[in-house]
Amino acid sequence: MSGSKRSDFDTKITEDENIDSGFLSGPLDVYPGDEESDHEPEPASEDKKVLSASSVPQPCDSEYDSGILCISECLSGVQLDTQTPQISVQPPEQKNIPPIVIFFQQDADGDTQLHIASVHGCEKSVGTLIRVCPNKALLDVANDDGHTPLHLAVMSGNAVVTRMLVRAGLSLGARDRLGETPLHKASSKGHVECLQALLAPVPEHAPRKLASASVLDQKNYNGQACVHVAASAGHLEALQALVYYGANINLTENLAGWTALHIAARRGDTRLVQYLRERCPGVTASARDYAGRTARRLARRTPAARAFASAADDSDTDSDSDDDMYDSDSESVFEALSRLRGESNSTLTGCC
Repeated sequence: MSGSKRSDFDTKITEDENIDSGFLSGPLDVYPGDEESDHEPEPASEDKKVLSASSVPQPCDSEYDSGILCISECLSGVQLDTQTPQISVQPPEQKNIPPIVIFFQQDADGDTQLHIASVHGCEKSVGTLIRVCPNKALLDVANDDGHTPLHLAVMSGNAVVTRMLVRAGLSLGARDRLGETPLHKASSKGHVECLQALLAPVPEHAPRKLASASVLDQKNYNGQACVHVAASAGHLEALQALVYYGANINLTENLAGWTALHIAARRGDTRLVQYLRERCPGVTASARDYAGRTARRLARRTPAARAFASAADDSDTDSDSDDDMYDSDSESVFEALSRLRGESNSTLTGCC
């Protein structure tokens, strides 16, 4: 019976997720009006850790995630130093920079860089050295032979470099060891273009007076001016250029008292004699040397005698007996000295 009585009642309780046992949530007694009352949140205990939003892993932006950690989550707490490193660049030491003056120092032969550039005709180098030169006096430095850069430019026949140096203010009257100026060099070598580059007026400079006492008539240590050097070498065009720029054509050299006409007559240069007698104004055909001889007397036994045959000079009325000692085949003392002096000069030039 007892068993039948127990079977009439179902003591089994159906589990519902909405049913609370009351063990955790407290008593189940709910009074009217309490169901709408607000419950204050339970304060967190000190033992519980509060997670900040920065410490909670954020979802990765990428659609593909391994499920463990995103790379962005791993690098979110990394702080990079974005400051640009300061690189200090020390300026080069002043002692390692060669001064400009070093380009104008002389070598074992006394040559500077300007000497070398001038003799080789390096126009760009000459122009650069002229521009950077700290002292214009350095441009006129002479080497061991007494040659300035202007001498060397003329001797090499480079008219462009010659003109550049003239415009830079280099001296036309500088003497070498033979007492010759750049004008002597141009006259002896027949470099007419260099003569024009030397003597043409420079607009930047004051006009130079090319008179009898000027550099045009300056004599070398043999007593010869430019007209004598040009006549001795037989350079007609150079002599014409000298006359055009105002050289004294009647100037006598100091060894025998010869003029350019005397020299041309003694050499038997018919072309030069004809130019001097017929087309060169101001030539004194009756001029006499230290021995009293005229140019006609010196040309008697040379091909240039034909140039004097067209006209007789009034000064040539001396007796032939008076001129026998001068017209002999043997050279005179003046001519011998002149020849020896010329040979010694050529020897010195060849050695240099």
